[in-house]
Amino acid sequence: MGVEFLLLGAVRARQGALSVPLGPRQQRLVFAVLAWEVGRPVSVDRLISLLWPDSPPRTAEHAVRVCVSKLRSILAGHVELTAQGSGYVLRADPLTIDAHRFLDLVEQARATVDDRRKVELLDEALGQWQGPALADTASDEIRERLFGGLTEAKLVATEDRFDALLRLGRHHSVVSSLASLVETYPTRERLVGQLMLALHRGGQSGQALDVARRTRQYLADELGIDPGRELQDLELAILRDDPALATPRRRGPAQLPADLADFTGRSAALDQLDALIARDPAAVVITAIDGTAGVGKTALAVHWAHRVRDRFPDGQLHVNLRGYDLGPPLQPAQVLNQFLRAVGVPSDGLPTGLDEAVAMYRTLLSDKRMLVVLDNAVSADQVRPLIPVSPGSVVVITSRDRLDGLVAMDGAKRVVLDVLSPKEAIALLRQMLGGRVDEDLAAAAQLAVTCAYLPLALRIAAAHLAVRPNRSIADHVAALREGDPLAALQIEGDRQAAVTAGFDLSYTALKPDAQRLFRLLGLVPGPDASVDAAAALAGTDDVGVLLERLAAAHLIEEHLPGRYTFHDLLRQYAWERTTEQDSPAEREAALDRLYEYYETTTRAAVELLYPYMLRIEGVTPKSFDNHGSALAWLDLERANLVAAVRQAEGKRSWLLADTVRSYLYFRGHIVDLFGVARHALATAGDDPKARAVGHNSLATAYYSQNQYAEAIRHYSDSQTWSRSIGWLTGEAAMLNNLGAVLEQQGDLDGANAKFVELLALLRSTGEHHHLLGPALIRVGNNLQCRGRLTDAESYYRQALEFSRAMQERHAEANALHFLGGVQYLMGELDEALNHDSEALRIYLSLGGRNDEARARTHLANVYRGFGRYDEAMKNVRAALVLAVETGERRTETWVRGALAATHLAMGDKTEAAAEYERALAVARAIGARYEECEALIGMALSRGDHADANAALAIADRIGYRLLAHQAVEAGATRHDDGLLAAGDAELGEDP
Repeated sequence: MGVEFLLLGAVRARQGALSVPLGPRQQRLVFAVLAWEVGRPVSVDRLISLLWPDSPPRTAEHAVRVCVSKLRSILAGHVELTAQGSGYVLRADPLTIDAHRFLDLVEQARATVDDRRKVELLDEALGQWQGPALADTASDEIRERLFGGLTEAKLVATEDRFDALLRLGRHHSVVSSLASLVETYPTRERLVGQLMLALHRGGQSGQALDVARRTRQYLADELGIDPGRELQDLELAILRDDPALATPRRRGPAQLPADLADFTGRSAALDQLDALIARDPAAVVITAIDGTAGVGKTALAVHWAHRVRDRFPDGQLHVNLRGYDLGPPLQPAQVLNQFLRAVGVPSDGLPTGLDEAVAMYRTLLSDKRMLVVLDNAVSADQVRPLIPVSPGSVVVITSRDRLDGLVAMDGAKRVVLDVLSPKEAIALLRQMLGGRVDEDLAAAAQLAVTCAYLPLALRIAAAHLAVRPNRSIADHVAALREGDPLAALQIEGDRQAAVTAGFDLSYTALKPDAQRLFRLLGLVPGPDASVDAAAALAGTDDVGVLLERLAAAHLIEEHLPGRYTFHDLLRQYAWERTTEQDSPAEREAALDRLYEYYETTTRAAVELLYPYMLRIEGVTPKSFDNHGSALAWLDLERANLVAAVRQAEGKRSWLLADTVRSYLYFRGHIVDLFGVARHALATAGDDPKARAVGHNSLATAYYSQNQYAEAIRHYSDSQTWSRSIGWLTGEAAMLNNLGAVLEQQGDLDGANAKFVELLALLRSTGEHHHLLGPALIRVGNNLQCRGRLTDAESYYRQALEFSRAMQERHAEANALHFLGGVQYLMGELDEALNHDSEALRIYLSLGGRNDEARARTHLANVYRGFGRYDEAMKNVRAALVLAVETGERRTETWVRGALAATHLAMGDKTEAAAEYERALAVARAIGARYEECEALIGMALSRGDHADANAALAIADRIGYRLLAHQAVEAGATRHDDGLLAAGDAELGEDP
């Protein structure tokens, strides 16, 4: 029986019911770090920093090596613990470690759309926790450094579980648990909302509203903030007894056959099916499962249909089309007769002709979300009349044929059953070895990993074991890993069956330069390599022909144009060849070139796409022709960049993590952002600049999730580290970020304090720092939000003067842009037109598409002010295209607001209201309170609904948006603070 390792609680190892002692506390901590980083080297310096965070003794390095030596003795035969570089690496099946099992189960849960299965997986995941991580081994500080992200993942998994239970209608059973958790975590608004919803559904709406009141009070007292928009909307919906809050109820036909109780495997195919319906929930999805007879097509379709049936509340239809029976297959008219009866058409109402039946069927399903399973189809013509056209419906078809016509003409997506998953690999081993697999399941799993789940390799390994009944699976795995696993996977006397036979023949037939490139590709940390990455590895640009030769030899595969990957066993083969034939210095040099390529090219892309984002000063990078090519490169390389950060140590890791941060943030890859940020902090050691950028990355991740308290904490830590080394740019950027978070929350005073401190810091140097211009704009914008337009204009003019003196074109364009915006609000249209036009000219010369969108939005406002509606509409429509293409959602709110205002000025109130509603939805989704208020005012003007104006005024009063408060009253608001409005009128230069 294999050994499993426990980190989520007391650190220990166990083999069945027996405990395997790991030694004293420091030795257990060394093991815990190595186990958490399983498969990745951990430097001795990092281990020392974790064991003695304050002042390590002179003998620290020796003590670490003693710990490792003792652990190696304790764990001999169970795991491989070896020296690598300046540290150590633990090699084991990650799923023998509870922390990695937890993460794997959470990922499985997120991938499934079946809430019952989701709850099962999350229960199993959360059951891995037996207490705080490293409970008897690490201090709170070290625990946070190592496992802070894992603790957060546990809470998110808990919240995911409650969401699934609420969707399943189990609100009564979760109230007690939720109440306890809310008491422990009163600032986690997702938990609060879940408790409110559970109480409301259980007939306790008063208690739900009381929870909302207490939460609002707590947030105000402790953090000085209001609840988020989602919680406020939920409170309002409960007050209104919104029917949308009711428990979802299943209705309609439920024709699915019984699911197989012992269904196993096919996880990849199930994930593929899940992904198809997640890709575009607003479209009809057609999926064709094909494979040979007896491969399990029907079982897969029925099992998956049961998993997702709750996603289709209007019902599930099923039919066996008998395409491969001895008798004739069912005709479409026969099936439609059955389906129409199932959806409620009486016998005397059934149409007699096929065309009429198809029309009725599609009409009745036009506003429904239906799941239709068409089993054993013989042709595309048989199933086409049975496909509904309603958005959100899904059709699953099984057939022995490929149904290419359905794929080509109807957009069906194929699912082919052929490859083995890990579970299927275990099932194959069990078939060949019987009970020996269950006697040592962990070892069987290790064997499957070693064989890369390749059927040929699994069968060869099982054949070895079958003729050696006294040899344990664990011993065989050890033999494979101690020697050459590829060479060992062959059958004596049958050289052609050897896994390496074909590899060797292909490899040795290559010329030396192609052999070298193949070997070096084994060092790539991510899933694939582009031509440029391969060139960096090889240290030469002339690799295109070599890559083609490798692909022709079937040693690599061009899975996308210009991008190459290979099977795990071939990757292992390449890695073994490079370790045998290339010196450590050659391998390190190749990795240095690869990381330099990743870092400089990423820098080039993000500096073009996100010029304002803080990053470490670096070399002059290569350039991209345009935003599209920069973004496309980042999208293609994302998995490689994240893997490269995770595999590297020290500066290689945290520098690349900092460089890729802005892309991951703006593209919404938040899981990756959390991962690289935490690794950056973990590998930063005591390097102040590394810790500064690591905290900044982690704060950015929290900010993206609206976890403002955590964002503020990490931005503050980053500011502290920046200040400790006199890194003015870093400290200034953190003051800017802190102010931005506070402003986003509606704390204009707190934000202004940060911006004023930022200005003082920049001016204290006596130098013209490049951040001074943006800082002046920040202060001006804060004043503009308050309605102090004249003061804002003064700061914008200072920013313009400064940027021109510094000859910073982008900063100059920004100053012109904001200056034109405030002049438009002040009614100075000629000046606004001049400044906005000049800003646009500069933006166009610099190629910033989001900047162009913002500038055209301002111009549209000015042209509308002049009554030049055609020019206004031309600019705002161009801006909308740019905003959508770039994915800048805040810009989208401004653009849609300007488009709506133009429609309103032209007398089209219906279209204006629709655009204001779209702007409002985006503003609320990103928590943009100022833009939310603007959209509500616009809706009030276009619909004549005073409730919208009152809602806008409530926001403006609470936050201090005095200009918007005045506009809300003009739009019809009747609830207002006369004193506040009088003060606002005075600042706007009007009579109270």
